[in-house]
Amino acid sequence: MNIYLFWILFLSLWAIVPLMIIKGRTEESPKAKTSPEIKSKRKGWFN
Repeated sequence: MNIYLFWILFLSLWAIVPLMIIKGRTEESPKAKTSPEIKSKRKGWFN
């Protein structure tokens, strides 16, 4: 493999991954919960 092609792919990977992480975090935050979560108390081994 050409060494220039390797570095282009390597650096582009390091540039894309943080953007995907940041984009995923920003999409999760605006979701508003319309109904409250109901936590039921269950008796069992894994309580």
